[in-house]
Amino acid sequence: MSVNKQAVIGIIKRIFTYYGYSVNYSDVSDFLAEKNADHLFIKYDVSANFNSIRHFSNNVGKYGGKGILILDSVDEKTRSFALNEGITVWDRGELESWVGRAVLSGALEEILMSPVQEPLEEEREVFSTLPPRVMVPEKVPAESEKNEFERTIRILLRSVPINIGKTDALSIAQAKVGSSRSQKLKFIPVWHYSYSFSTQKKFKSRIIDLTGDGEGFINALTGTNSFSKLKDVQDNIFVPTQNYEIKQPVIAKNDALDKALDAIIREHAKEIRLNEMIGDTIIFENKVFAPEEEDINLEMELIHIPVWEIKGSAETAEINGYDGHIEALKAYSDAEFV
Repeated sequence: MSVNKQAVIGIIKRIFTYYGYSVNYSDVSDFLAEKNADHLFIKYDVSANFNSIRHFSNNVGKYGGKGILILDSVDEKTRSFALNEGITVWDRGELESWVGRAVLSGALEEILMSPVQEPLEEEREVFSTLPPRVMVPEKVPAESEKNEFERTIRILLRSVPINIGKTDALSIAQAKVGSSRSQKLKFIPVWHYSYSFSTQKKFKSRIIDLTGDGEGFINALTGTNSFSKLKDVQDNIFVPTQNYEIKQPVIAKNDALDKALDAIIREHAKEIRLNEMIGDTIIFENKVFAPEEEDINLEMELIHIPVWEIKGSAETAEINGYDGHIEALKAYSDAEFV
């Protein structure tokens, strides 16, 4: 007998709610579970094929969250494909095991142990393979759950994902600034670019081949260049409902293009030792070759990098929310991100 979809979804919603998640509507899944930096798109289906999994993965990717696909059954080939697409798959056995662990931890105490309300028939089906009722630990106080949970909203902003949540950022900053007095999530604008070139330079009788490609970004506040790769750029992102700031660019795109071209030319300049026979004498000469601006194909767009600003008692640490490294450590001031 197949599991009733709404019964399964109802049970899972209650479990996520118990653990402090906010359960919200989603147009790409059955529901969206959110807590701090976690945004889980939960979808139940009887079966799935490669096309439907890829479609679900693409939809989840647009919102910058993670996908969980629950199926009645799944073969290893499908599971492996889903994993490669960034989707976690649960079959019915895994679902029942997961629900069973939740029962033991007390998450479904109100459902399974209430003296005034018995589970629905469809809900009993889900627990048909579980052991009899057991004593469960005391539920975590609701106030603790509230303190751990922070509501978020989705905003339209071209950005890399927040891989380092507030809790991790606080841990990183604590060794530098001590206990935190306040936190803010800032989005720093950068001019992200990709480039390529393939050209030849002639010097006397020699032909020098020059090729290269790569990516980087110009900080739109300071104008500094970095040859760093930024992956998983997305069109919208989840942010806290309070204490976030989107910085406006100071460096215009044309200026950023000039800075990027200068940096690329310097990066790919190379010194070559040439020799030439003049009479009976070999003459050695060192010469620097580099691509010129017109040789370089360059594409650029404005995106944002999340940065956690953590204020201690006397200093402020800025933690890159994308890769976790410390961007700056300074005494209180109005200085911008460097």
